[in-house]
Amino acid sequence: MLKKIATLFAITGLLGPLVVFPARATDASAPKTPKKIYLIVKASESEFWQIVMTGARKEAQELGVQLITQAPVSEADVSRQIAIFENVIATKPDAIVLAPVVTDALVPGLEKAAERKIPVIIIDSAANSDKYVSFLASDNRKIGTMAAEMMADALTRKTGKAEGKVACLTFMSGVNSLENRKKGFLNALAKYPGIKVVAFQDAQGKQGTSLSIVQNYLTAYPDLNGIFANNQPTGDETVRALDMKSKKGLAVVVVDAGPQEIWGLGNGYVDAVIVQKPWSMGAMGVEYAVKAINGEKLPKSIDTGVVAITPEMLKSGAAAEFLDPIKFYGKK
Repeated sequence: MLKKIATLFAITGLLGPLVVFPARATDASAPKTPKKIYLIVKASESEFWQIVMTGARKEAQELGVQLITQAPVSEADVSRQIAIFENVIATKPDAIVLAPVVTDALVPGLEKAAERKIPVIIIDSAANSDKYVSFLASDNRKIGTMAAEMMADALTRKTGKAEGKVACLTFMSGVNSLENRKKGFLNALAKYPGIKVVAFQDAQGKQGTSLSIVQNYLTAYPDLNGIFANNQPTGDETVRALDMKSKKGLAVVVVDAGPQEIWGLGNGYVDAVIVQKPWSMGAMGVEYAVKAINGEKLPKSIDTGVVAITPEMLKSGAAAEFLDPIKFYGKK
């Protein structure tokens, strides 16, 4: 379902506002021109970011503001996100909601926006700057910690003890959210000396690379007991690689809610999916941007929450809000 919706948004375009508002009229009784907010996310090709944008668009419509969404195609295209951010700042919008790909590259832009008194709400991943109003994100170290606990539980169910060889994947080094997930995972595993991490490879932000990494893991470590993939592209491609080999029986924990990840959860390839709340992240980004425009004092940091989804939750329907938020919130 999410993939179909992502495709629809890709066809209809990411760069235009959701709602077209009438031009300012001359008489005093005419409605004012709505506030203009830009949302700049990490990648247009990702289902996760499609959900963020959809939540943001619905919130913008309800609040009566004009929202314009922009993004590079891939998270690997850091230079493109920098250029988008610089161009948006030059238009002097009322506010910007930004999901930085890496921690340092957008710092000059944040400083420039602050100089021009353009409020910036950061979502998902931090930047090495304090020149923003609020930072709305999941606790990514907690995601890593939860993943380690779910890995230990899965290994115990499958082998009778929290022991074994585990291989891991990250999508791109230097991304604040992913680095914190990695740290949280490795730190939490210290409680389980029997679990050995044999590899933690980087897909370098490229689609398709994770598939090859997992295939190589299965060959290089025939006695592998588990796999941890720390975001949607790595998780989706982990499931694809396992499915191609009909390889069940490993303890597999992934992050986010990509279509292959959820299919794997329902078909015996995945033991747990650690899910963020991208709809809420997008909606809250717009909500807080409007509050910042209106001069409200806002907290510097806000945890948007995470939840661990199991196959049992998938079967019972308890996971619907988190796995298909576009459908869930679209009914409201």
